[in-house]
Amino acid sequence: MKKIVLVFALLITLAGCNKTLTKETALKRMEAQENKIDSYELDMDLSVKVSALGQNNNSSVELSTEVDRKNNRYRSDVINADGEELEVIIKDGKAYLEDRPGVWKKTAKVDAKEFSRQADYSVPLEVLGLVTEDLNFETTDDGYYFTYEGYDKKLYKTLKKYYNISFTGFDTTEDLTIKMDINVDKKSLRVQETMIKVIGKNEKGKVSINIDSQYDQFNSIEKIELPEED
Repeated sequence: MKKIVLVFALLITLAGCNKTLTKETALKRMEAQENKIDSYELDMDLSVKVSALGQNNNSSVELSTEVDRKNNRYRSDVINADGEELEVIIKDGKAYLEDRPGVWKKTAKVDAKEFSRQADYSVPLEVLGLVTEDLNFETTDDGYYFTYEGYDKKLYKTLKKYYNISFTGFDTTEDLTIKMDINVDKKSLRVQETMIKVIGKNEKGKVSINIDSQYDQFNSIEKIELPEED
């Protein structure tokens, strides 16, 4: 009988550990987990679709980035809007671009600053925190799902700061809609995927900016070595 009681007690304990969290508790624990993330891999796609004044234009940028937060280093493979492939390495606020195979050039400091902050894991946590009360929250066996649709001035300014987005010819308070879907692993409470869309629409036309990011390989990135500066 004692053994049966002990097993029953253990099952209750384990069930308690897997208890589904509320939205507020999940957000707090996600923030607490951030301090345990030293490195990760980030795949990001940024695309712009314009249908305005009789013109239709599409452009996109793809980034595959290894982030070493502990040592403030980044290595990124970039495919820009022209289809050109670039490799960039960043350390301590300095960005190095591979000018040609084996030859690296130091670029403008502002490039490193802007790239580093938009690639940081804190970004999805920050944007979630800005619209906590308006977030829809769902759970499954494997994950937590946060969704948002609407317009928030602070949220727009934050997205503009990180991703340098702009909507010329649109009233940002009247013509814009922001949609966000952020997926979180239930066990680790780490963000796995973010899908952000900012849509501007008025009588002149429509502009849609998509920022899709995937996070993986947590705390498994090897030390990023710097190139020899040319």
